[in-house]
Amino acid sequence: MNLTPYQLWLQNQHISLETIRNYTWTIKQYDNQLTTGQIIQFLQANQKKYEPSTLRNQKIALASYAKFQKKEIEWKKICRVIPTVQKKFYTTINEKELQKLKAIRFEKHEWQYQRNNLILDFLFYSGLRVKELTNIQHHHWQENSLRIHGKGNKVRYVFLPNFLIKYFQPYSKDYLFLTSRNKKFTETWIRIMIKRKVEKAGIIKNITPHTFRRSLATNLYNKGGRLETIQKQLGHSSSDTTMGYIHNDHETLYQDYSRIFEESPRHFSKSLKDYSTKELLTEISRRVGGQYA
Repeated sequence: MNLTPYQLWLQNQHISLETIRNYTWTIKQYDNQLTTGQIIQFLQANQKKYEPSTLRNQKIALASYAKFQKKEIEWKKICRVIPTVQKKFYTTINEKELQKLKAIRFEKHEWQYQRNNLILDFLFYSGLRVKELTNIQHHHWQENSLRIHGKGNKVRYVFLPNFLIKYFQPYSKDYLFLTSRNKKFTETWIRIMIKRKVEKAGIIKNITPHTFRRSLATNLYNKGGRLETIQKQLGHSSSDTTMGYIHNDHETLYQDYSRIFEESPRHFSKSLKDYSTKELLTEISRRVGGQYA
């Protein structure tokens, strides 16, 4: 099966290389005629092997290939065979936890310690993907924002707090973050550095570079930031994706519920504060039409 024309078609649509690899893997696994029945059989056969989220991604890949081949497929029928993907509750961190991470020092030199803390600040206050962070060059700062080439080579402009702006040297084409050998950082190195700080700080959370991105979305939203603004900062094409990044902790949900509904405790089988985060999410989603779903 020659998938080169399809891969070139995806590249022309500015699809990321990682996504192209994933789509290609699915198409090679499929290797059947593109018909509604064949796709249903393929997905049903995979139900015992893969999670619902993987099946959904396989369906998206096949939909892309069908569009390339100009095939008419009954996608509503196909969606019925894919189990519902359960919403995940992702970890976020707050400013207090950020300071706790920055207090951890294992670096040999002071400049390395300051550089690593600057990386944490950039991730926390910009919401950049780790790959975007490693690609920042000094001259990407233009006037009052940072020019970022994101997923699919899409350009967006990211805002930063004033205390981070001073680190840019506008006429330099060097990378902002460099190793002790003046090399660009790898994504893996940053992941390991963060993991090491988390462990030494004694924070019992699974914190990755992407956690900082979700944290920015949550912190901005909880402080009254507009969803559209957060969406542009993160570079999402859909506000639904942005909403999925926002994690409301139990106390925030409780305060929202109390403020919006002002329900009497007698309406509940137990004290409102005794409800779990999941129960509060379910109840609020039911009453406000899925905002927290």
